[in-house]
Amino acid sequence: MSELIQIQSEKIKMDPIFERFEKEIFSFSSLTKGDSILVSVSSGLDSMALLSLLVSSGHFDITVAHINHHLRQDSDQDESLVKAIAENLKITFECKSLNPDEIESGVSIEQWGRNHRYQYLNKLVVSSDINWIMTAHHGNDQAETLLMNLSRQTGLAGLRGVGKEIGKVLRPLLKFSKQELSEFVKRQSIPYREDLTNNDLSIPRNFMRHRVVKPWEKEIPSLLKGIQGSIEHFIEWMDALDHFIDTYLISKVIQSDNQFEIPLEIIETMPNMTKVRLVQNLFKGDHDDRWSKHQIEQLKHFFQNQEIGHYHTLHNGWKLLRDRYLIIGEKMAKCDEILPVELVPNHPVEFIQFRYELNVAEPAGLTSSPNLEKVDWSILKDQKLEIRTWSHGDIFQPLGMEGHQKISDFLTHEKVDLFQKESQAVLTANGTIAWVCGRRIADWVKLTPNSTETAILNRSQLDI
Repeated sequence: MSELIQIQSEKIKMDPIFERFEKEIFSFSSLTKGDSILVSVSSGLDSMALLSLLVSSGHFDITVAHINHHLRQDSDQDESLVKAIAENLKITFECKSLNPDEIESGVSIEQWGRNHRYQYLNKLVVSSDINWIMTAHHGNDQAETLLMNLSRQTGLAGLRGVGKEIGKVLRPLLKFSKQELSEFVKRQSIPYREDLTNNDLSIPRNFMRHRVVKPWEKEIPSLLKGIQGSIEHFIEWMDALDHFIDTYLISKVIQSDNQFEIPLEIIETMPNMTKVRLVQNLFKGDHDDRWSKHQIEQLKHFFQNQEIGHYHTLHNGWKLLRDRYLIIGEKMAKCDEILPVELVPNHPVEFIQFRYELNVAEPAGLTSSPNLEKVDWSILKDQKLEIRTWSHGDIFQPLGMEGHQKISDFLTHEKVDLFQKESQAVLTANGTIAWVCGRRIADWVKLTPNSTETAILNRSQLDI
């Protein structure tokens, strides 16, 4: 094995591909000499070429990561080769083994592998305090990805192809073709292993590679260069649109951690796709900021619907509501999973973005308001008081009303928007609603001339 694992750095530095690689490496403005890099190495030609070039540059602190998917009988040999090379080069070697039996129904093998691969790489970056991740995606991968995205109608974002730099992930080989890397590996006698599943045409990407890109590249040798140039043009146009949105629109959006408000007057005359992109950019950088064609179409339909009160649930746990003058976005709390909290005198509690207090006092001249209510403590003091979210079917007798009313009807009459309605809290006394918090107390707990004890209910917004 020792003969197979030699990487001759001085010879590689003389190779015509090395100077181009160095240029690409330092085109990453944030990457500096001495940075630590986690290199994803499968044992295949591409990743072995990347590792050899990176080691030969001598500029970085390198860690090798290998993921053994156990999808082939000889996958352990892949792991052995990568481990041997890392040991020979005195480079830290990290490895994770996956179990194909754990692939969930409806998830492709490729997606399963990709998800676990990046989860593992990101975990290593954090646990080992590594600056960057590098993968060996090259020009052919770029062409395949672009064509796959076009066939799936992924929209403008899909025209970006494989990102050269996304977060901590760097891809320095995108301007190199598979053929160039293959010739380099052959010239330098760099060991690698062939994954025979790459020839399985039942896998869509393999079909695109062997039946579309290869024949096309044979007919048009400049194909990959042309696709890369087109992608760069697409990115320029996308960046221009995003700059306009981020500079002139997002600055006018009122935002907090769990809510945003888009004034309709700033977007009503704009094309639908500008509105869609505005919403997408509000979530830029989230862990789940990828949008499918279906999700984009649904968002376009939402903006086309002019009906006040119309709402749309996004895939990331947010909801959009069309109000009279605003598009309101709010991160939805899972109210059905929020347990009630008990309220006792002089012990403030927190419940869904609000702080609640109960203080017992003699009747005084305090002025009631929706968030500060005076109630008859002599009625409530022997009952268990709890704050919970309202449920469909809840009823109460609003202050001043002779009969009872459904909470849902009361909130509608009060013109409470959808988001506030879904997280509306109520105070119950032995299960009976005494206060629709922040809106109205029940008639049966009101102060009367005969009241001898007063309780002050206070609700205040939490700083979040």
